[in-house]
Amino acid sequence: MQRSIIIGRPTITFDTIDSTNDYAISLVSNSNPNEGTVIWAQYQSKGRGQIGSNWSADPGVSLLMSVILKPRFLMAYQQFTLNILVSLAVRSALASYDIDTHIKWPNDIYIDRKKICGILIQNVLQGKGIKNAILGIGLNVNQDHFDLSLPNPTSMRMVSGTVFDIADVKSTVCIHLQEYYHRLMEDGFELLKKEYVELLYLKDEVSEYVIDEEVVKGKILGITDIGKLQLEMDGEVRKLNFRELKYLHK
Repeated sequence: MQRSIIIGRPTITFDTIDSTNDYAISLVSNSNPNEGTVIWAQYQSKGRGQIGSNWSADPGVSLLMSVILKPRFLMAYQQFTLNILVSLAVRSALASYDIDTHIKWPNDIYIDRKKICGILIQNVLQGKGIKNAILGIGLNVNQDHFDLSLPNPTSMRMVSGTVFDIADVKSTVCIHLQEYYHRLMEDGFELLKKEYVELLYLKDEVSEYVIDEEVVKGKILGITDIGKLQLEMDGEVRKLNFRELKYLHK
């Protein structure tokens, strides 16, 4: 990857938009935007989460952004590498504000047992490779109240007592994304995977999960190279895809 690629240059800014990810997908479908282009909005009317879920945030209090990358050095089967990349970058950005977090597989960012950030990655494949990747990030920054339907949210303000400049937070996240993107190119997948596994929420703890509509006890050990969760149950290790497992201990 060229070191000249700067994440956040350019940045396309909106007061209100349906979805930054949808806009980014339209952009790569109809033009050839620079790698590193960021779409940033103060408010999303149709923010999206994993597998069709919604992402809700009040106007002007959260970081709502999507990043366009062109990771054509990755094969299609390596798509989970991007989950690792973004999760580590957001966690590192939060650590720069003295906020310590873990990664809830596959790519939610948690403080203790509360969610501070959700990530949605959408890839455009070409042949056996990845042509474009849209990295959507919804980070709770200054929000101090949430919809009661959300089970366990928190924000940077709630955990620190500080009101943050969202533009500064955006710039910080972009810097850390760029650093981890460089690391992926220069150091390879294994080092990032090792760091990701060490930061997994509930890793090496016996906890309750739902698999096949049955409550089970298991211990998260790590992930496979394609991102399946490795869960130890009754002395055996199961490899699970997203949505095959539900966390009971949110």
